[in-house]
Amino acid sequence: MISAVRKNAAAAPQARRRGSLDQVLIDAAMDLFASYGYRGTSLARIARAAGVTKGALYWHFADKGEFFIAVVSKVLGEWELVFEKSAQAANAVEFRAEFVRMFDTMAALNEKNPWVSRLLLIIALESHKIGPRVLRSMRKANLRGIASFRELVERGQRLGVLAADLDPTWAATQIYSSYLGLAMLWYLHGPRFDLRRSLRRQAREFMGQWSIAK
Repeated sequence: MISAVRKNAAAAPQARRRGSLDQVLIDAAMDLFASYGYRGTSLARIARAAGVTKGALYWHFADKGEFFIAVVSKVLGEWELVFEKSAQAANAVEFRAEFVRMFDTMAALNEKNPWVSRLLLIIALESHKIGPRVLRSMRKANLRGIASFRELVERGQRLGVLAADLDPTWAATQIYSSYLGLAMLWYLHGPRFDLRRSLRRQAREFMGQWSIAK
């Protein structure tokens, strides 16, 4: 693999062209960032995990910050696609089912990739150690997540399910913070903490609190 990378790097034009090796590097970096944190993950460590030279890394990513941005963008991008496909409710009954299903989906995505929760915690806990460029990117990703929840709440209001006087931004913040708290407990305690059941119960409680009174 190393010799192929060197050969391609020597023959490539000046503009960097990304390919499948990007994903190999991102996957390796994701595991390392989740295991050792941002400060504890070096480019040399990523190179060893991916089976390439350190010099080959710079052909694909400029520095460790760009690696971290790519890792989080990959994870959150995959999540956004899943949620976009499930946002199809056209009436009150469908919205109620979709709302609960969204929490089930969050549990399933965490179970599929248990490093997601740790990556999110790393962003929060190591924010004072992360450079401003990376931190700005992470904050934007965080705001996108909250915005998607706000859009969900606003759609529920338009469909006549959620109360009109409910503050969508505050509701979105509650959804996001409750998810992170439950995901953290699941990450710490493993299968002894039922993430799916806990998130589903939280969804039903939110629905009960925020629904229009009958």
